[in-house]
Amino acid sequence: MGITMTKKMEKKYIPLANYFEVALQQEITLSFSELENIMGQALPNAAYLNRSWWKKTKPPLSHYLSWTNAGYYVIDVKLGTSVTFSRTQMKTTSNISTNDDNPPAYIIRAIEASDARSFIHLQEEIFQQTDFMYNMENELDLTVQQLRKDLVYWKQLKNRTILCCIVNGIFAGYAVIHGYKHSKAKHVATAYLAVKEEHQRQGIGSALMEAVERWSIQRDISRLEVSVMEHNDRALNLFKKLGFQQEGIRQNAIKLNDAFINEYSLSKIL
Repeated sequence: MGITMTKKMEKKYIPLANYFEVALQQEITLSFSELENIMGQALPNAAYLNRSWWKKTKPPLSHYLSWTNAGYYVIDVKLGTSVTFSRTQMKTTSNISTNDDNPPAYIIRAIEASDARSFIHLQEEIFQQTDFMYNMENELDLTVQQLRKDLVYWKQLKNRTILCCIVNGIFAGYAVIHGYKHSKAKHVATAYLAVKEEHQRQGIGSALMEAVERWSIQRDISRLEVSVMEHNDRALNLFKKLGFQQEGIRQNAIKLNDAFINEYSLSKIL
Protein backbone atom coordinates (compact mmCIF):
# COMPACT_ATOMS: atom_id res chain seq x y z
CA MET A 1 0.00 0.00 0.00
CA GLY A 2 2.93 2.35 0.61
CA ILE A 3 4.41 4.67 -1.99
CA THR A 4 7.72 6.45 -2.32
CA MET A 5 7.25 10.08 -1.38
CA THR A 6 9.25 13.15 -2.20
CA LYS A 7 11.44 14.46 0.64
CA LYS A 8 9.18 17.49 0.82
CA MET A 9 6.22 15.41 1.97
CA GLU A 10 5.36 15.99 5.62
CA LYS A 11 5.14 12.69 7.49
CA LYS A 12 1.59 13.22 8.73
CA TYR A 13 0.27 13.46 5.15
CA ILE A 14 1.81 10.18 3.95
CA PRO A 15 -1.31 8.09 4.88
CA LEU A 16 -3.40 10.52 2.82
CA ALA A 17 -0.97 10.17 -0.07
CA ASN A 18 -1.19 6.37 0.22
CA TYR A 19 -4.98 6.62 0.06
CA PHE A 20 -5.02 8.67 -3.15
CA GLU A 21 -2.37 6.45 -4.71
CA VAL A 22 -4.70 3.43 -4.54
CA ALA A 23 -7.95 5.33 -5.25
CA LEU A 24 -9.69 4.42 -8.50
CA GLN A 25 -12.58 6.89 -8.54
CA GLN A 26 -12.60 9.80 -10.94
CA GLU A 27 -14.13 12.01 -8.24
CA ILE A 28 -13.99 11.62 -4.46
CA THR A 29 -15.70 13.64 -1.74
CA LEU A 30 -14.38 13.22 1.79
CA SER A 31 -15.62 14.89 4.95
CA PHE A 32 -13.10 16.62 7.19
CA SER A 33 -13.51 13.86 9.78
CA GLU A 34 -12.90 11.19 7.10
CA LEU A 35 -9.74 12.99 5.98
CA GLU A 36 -8.53 13.07 9.57
CA ASN A 37 -9.36 9.37 9.98
CA ILE A 38 -7.18 8.57 6.98
CA MET A 39 -4.34 10.71 8.32
CA GLY A 40 -4.66 9.64 11.94
CA GLN A 41 -4.16 13.28 12.92
CA ALA A 42 -6.07 16.53 12.93
CA LEU A 43 -5.96 18.87 9.98
CA PRO A 44 -4.35 22.24 10.70
CA ASN A 45 -6.53 25.22 11.53
CA ALA A 46 -5.78 26.72 8.10
CA ALA A 47 -7.56 23.77 6.47
CA TYR A 48 -10.73 24.67 8.37
CA LEU A 49 -10.49 28.42 7.81
CA ASN A 50 -9.11 28.95 4.29
CA ARG A 51 -10.17 27.47 0.97
CA SER A 52 -6.82 28.64 -0.36
CA TRP A 53 -5.09 26.01 1.82
CA TRP A 54 -6.74 23.31 -0.28
CA LYS A 55 -6.16 25.05 -3.59
CA LYS A 56 -2.47 25.69 -2.91
CA THR A 57 0.00 23.88 -5.20
CA LYS A 58 3.25 25.74 -4.53
CA PRO A 59 6.01 25.51 -1.87
CA PRO A 60 6.99 26.00 0.88
CA LEU A 61 3.99 24.00 2.15
CA SER A 62 3.71 20.51 0.67
CA HIS A 63 0.44 19.02 1.92
CA TYR A 64 -1.05 19.25 -1.60
CA LEU A 65 1.45 16.63 -2.83
CA SER A 66 -0.57 13.98 -1.01
CA TRP A 67 -3.23 14.22 -3.73
CA THR A 68 -1.49 15.92 -6.67
CA ASN A 69 1.19 13.19 -6.82
CA ALA A 70 -1.65 10.77 -7.56
CA GLY A 71 -3.17 13.04 -10.22
CA TYR A 72 -5.98 14.56 -8.14
CA TYR A 73 -6.84 18.21 -7.63
CA VAL A 74 -9.41 19.99 -5.47
CA ILE A 75 -12.58 21.12 -7.23
CA ASP A 76 -14.79 22.04 -4.27
CA VAL A 77 -14.30 22.95 -0.61
CA LYS A 78 -17.02 23.28 2.01
CA LEU A 79 -15.04 24.62 4.94
CA GLY A 80 -15.28 22.40 7.98
CA THR A 81 -17.53 19.98 6.11
CA SER A 82 -16.07 18.30 3.03
CA VAL A 83 -13.60 18.47 0.15
CA THR A 84 -14.11 17.10 -3.36
CA PHE A 85 -11.15 15.85 -5.38
CA SER A 86 -11.10 15.02 -9.09
CA ARG A 87 -8.51 13.15 -11.11
CA THR A 88 -6.86 15.24 -13.83
CA GLN A 89 -6.98 12.24 -16.13
CA MET A 90 -7.99 8.62 -15.80
CA LYS A 91 -5.29 6.06 -15.14
CA THR A 92 -4.60 3.82 -18.10
CA THR A 93 -4.42 0.67 -15.97
CA SER A 94 -6.58 -2.00 -17.60
CA ASN A 95 -8.63 -2.76 -14.49
CA ILE A 96 -9.79 0.83 -14.06
CA SER A 97 -12.99 1.81 -15.82
CA THR A 98 -14.58 5.19 -16.37
CA ASN A 99 -17.76 4.37 -14.47
CA ASP A 100 -18.55 4.47 -10.76
CA ASP A 101 -18.23 0.70 -10.22
CA ASN A 102 -14.69 0.96 -8.90
CA PRO A 103 -14.22 -0.38 -5.36
CA PRO A 104 -13.61 2.14 -2.59
CA ALA A 105 -9.99 2.88 -1.70
CA TYR A 106 -8.63 1.87 1.66
CA ILE A 107 -5.40 2.17 3.60
CA ILE A 108 -3.96 0.21 6.50
CA ARG A 109 -1.92 2.07 9.10
CA ALA A 110 -0.87 1.78 12.72
CA ILE A 111 -3.25 3.28 15.25
CA GLU A 112 -2.58 6.79 16.57
CA ALA A 113 -3.62 8.24 19.91
CA SER A 114 -6.18 10.40 18.10
CA ASP A 115 -7.87 7.21 16.83
CA ALA A 116 -8.74 5.92 20.31
CA ARG A 117 -12.38 6.99 20.34
CA SER A 118 -13.03 5.80 16.76
CA PHE A 119 -11.35 2.46 17.46
CA ILE A 120 -13.43 1.81 20.57
CA HIS A 121 -16.58 2.63 18.59
CA LEU A 122 -15.45 0.26 15.82
CA GLN A 123 -14.94 -2.54 18.33
CA GLU A 124 -18.39 -2.07 19.82
CA GLU A 125 -19.96 -2.12 16.34
CA ILE A 126 -18.24 -5.41 15.55
CA PHE A 127 -19.19 -6.92 18.91
CA GLN A 128 -22.83 -6.21 18.01
CA GLN A 129 -22.48 -7.95 14.64
CA THR A 130 -20.88 -11.27 15.55
CA ASP A 131 -20.48 -13.93 18.21
CA PHE A 132 -17.01 -14.81 16.97
CA MET A 133 -15.30 -12.11 19.03
CA TYR A 134 -14.15 -12.97 22.55
CA ASN A 135 -15.91 -10.03 24.18
CA MET A 136 -19.59 -9.23 24.21
CA GLU A 137 -21.04 -5.77 23.56
CA ASN A 138 -20.15 -3.29 26.35
CA GLU A 139 -18.08 -5.98 28.08
CA LEU A 140 -14.60 -4.73 27.23
CA ASP A 141 -14.95 -1.56 29.32
CA LEU A 142 -12.07 0.13 27.49
CA THR A 143 -11.84 3.91 27.81
CA VAL A 144 -10.19 6.42 25.52
CA GLN A 145 -7.81 7.39 28.30
CA GLN A 146 -6.82 3.78 29.00
CA LEU A 147 -6.27 2.97 25.33
CA ARG A 148 -4.06 6.01 24.86
CA LYS A 149 -2.06 4.99 27.92
CA ASP A 150 -1.70 1.47 26.47
CA LEU A 151 -0.47 2.85 23.15
CA VAL A 152 2.32 4.77 24.89
CA TYR A 153 3.37 1.58 26.68
CA TRP A 154 3.21 -0.48 23.48
CA LYS A 155 5.52 1.93 21.71
CA GLN A 156 8.06 1.32 24.45
CA LEU A 157 7.74 -2.46 24.04
CA LYS A 158 7.94 -2.10 20.23
CA ASN A 159 6.16 -5.42 19.63
CA ARG A 160 2.50 -4.49 20.13
CA THR A 161 0.19 -2.36 18.02
CA ILE A 162 -3.18 -2.16 16.31
CA LEU A 163 -3.33 -1.89 12.53
CA CYS A 164 -6.48 -0.11 11.33
CA CYS A 165 -8.10 -0.45 7.93
CA ILE A 166 -9.82 2.75 6.82
CA VAL A 167 -12.14 2.66 3.80
CA ASN A 168 -12.85 6.09 2.30
CA GLY A 169 -12.24 7.64 5.70
CA ILE A 170 -14.38 5.13 7.63
CA PHE A 171 -12.90 2.63 10.11
CA ALA A 172 -13.71 -0.79 8.65
CA GLY A 173 -11.55 -3.32 10.49
CA TYR A 174 -8.47 -3.89 12.54
CA ALA A 175 -5.77 -6.36 13.56
CA VAL A 176 -4.26 -6.39 17.02
CA ILE A 177 -0.66 -7.61 17.32
CA HIS A 178 0.22 -8.62 20.87
CA GLY A 179 3.90 -9.43 21.39
CA TYR A 180 5.35 -10.81 24.59
CA LYS A 181 7.63 -9.09 27.12
CA HIS A 182 9.73 -12.09 28.20
CA SER A 183 13.04 -12.46 26.35
CA LYS A 184 12.47 -16.13 25.48
CA ALA A 185 9.17 -15.31 23.75
CA LYS A 186 9.86 -11.94 22.14
CA HIS A 187 9.86 -13.63 18.74
CA VAL A 188 6.20 -14.62 19.22
CA ALA A 189 3.03 -12.54 18.83
CA THR A 190 -0.69 -13.29 18.92
CA ALA A 191 -2.90 -11.64 16.28
CA TYR A 192 -6.60 -10.78 16.57
CA LEU A 193 -8.50 -9.89 13.38
CA ALA A 194 -11.90 -8.21 12.98
CA VAL A 195 -13.73 -6.67 10.00
CA LYS A 196 -17.17 -5.06 9.97
CA GLU A 197 -19.86 -7.06 8.18
CA GLU A 198 -20.39 -4.53 5.41
CA HIS A 199 -16.68 -4.60 4.52
CA GLN A 200 -16.20 -8.36 4.51
CA ARG A 201 -15.50 -10.32 1.30
CA GLN A 202 -13.52 -7.36 -0.07
CA GLY A 203 -10.04 -8.67 0.66
CA ILE A 204 -9.63 -6.52 3.77
CA GLY A 205 -9.01 -9.44 6.14
CA SER A 206 -6.23 -10.77 3.92
CA ALA A 207 -4.74 -7.30 3.50
CA LEU A 208 -4.74 -6.74 7.26
CA MET A 209 -3.00 -10.05 7.94
CA GLU A 210 -0.42 -9.36 5.24
CA ALA A 211 0.23 -6.01 6.94
CA VAL A 212 0.52 -7.85 10.27
CA GLU A 213 3.23 -10.09 8.79
CA ARG A 214 5.18 -7.15 7.35
CA TRP A 215 4.99 -5.25 10.64
CA SER A 216 6.04 -8.34 12.60
CA ILE A 217 9.03 -9.15 10.39
CA GLN A 218 10.31 -5.59 10.78
CA ARG A 219 10.34 -6.17 14.55
CA ASP A 220 11.98 -9.61 14.53
CA ILE A 221 8.73 -11.44 15.29
CA SER A 222 9.03 -14.81 13.56
CA ARG A 223 6.00 -16.70 14.90
CA LEU A 224 2.39 -15.56 14.69
CA GLU A 225 -0.41 -17.26 16.60
CA VAL A 226 -4.18 -17.02 16.19
CA SER A 227 -7.16 -18.68 17.88
CA VAL A 228 -10.41 -19.40 16.04
CA MET A 229 -13.73 -20.81 17.24
CA GLU A 230 -14.38 -24.15 15.54
CA HIS A 231 -17.55 -22.94 13.80
CA ASN A 232 -15.92 -19.81 12.33
CA ASP A 233 -15.38 -21.36 8.91
CA ARG A 234 -14.63 -18.07 7.14
CA ALA A 235 -11.78 -17.20 9.51
CA LEU A 236 -10.39 -20.74 9.41
CA ASN A 237 -10.36 -20.75 5.61
CA LEU A 238 -8.70 -17.32 5.54
CA PHE A 239 -5.90 -18.23 7.94
CA LYS A 240 -5.22 -21.55 6.22
CA LYS A 241 -5.15 -19.78 2.86
CA LEU A 242 -2.54 -17.41 4.30
CA GLY A 243 -0.35 -20.31 5.39
CA PHE A 244 -1.33 -20.80 9.03
CA GLN A 245 -1.15 -24.38 10.31
CA GLN A 246 -3.52 -25.87 12.85
CA GLU A 247 -1.63 -27.03 15.94
CA GLY A 248 -4.28 -28.10 18.40
CA ILE A 249 -7.80 -27.97 19.76
CA ARG A 250 -8.83 -26.46 23.09
CA GLN A 251 -11.82 -28.48 24.17
CA ASN A 252 -14.82 -26.51 25.52
CA ALA A 253 -12.74 -23.32 25.45
CA ILE A 254 -15.71 -21.05 24.75
CA LYS A 255 -19.19 -20.98 26.27
CA LEU A 256 -21.68 -19.37 23.90
CA ASN A 257 -25.46 -19.36 24.43
CA ASP A 258 -25.12 -22.05 27.11
CA ALA A 259 -23.22 -24.34 24.71
CA PHE A 260 -19.53 -25.23 24.87
CA ILE A 261 -17.45 -24.64 21.74
CA ASN A 262 -13.98 -25.84 20.88
CA GLU A 263 -11.25 -23.46 19.79
CA TYR A 264 -8.54 -24.13 17.19
CA SER A 265 -4.98 -22.90 17.70
CA LEU A 266 -3.07 -21.99 14.54
CA SER A 267 0.35 -20.54 13.87
CA LYS A 268 2.62 -19.38 11.07
CA ILE A 269 6.41 -19.20 10.98
CA LEU A 270 7.48 -16.05 9.16
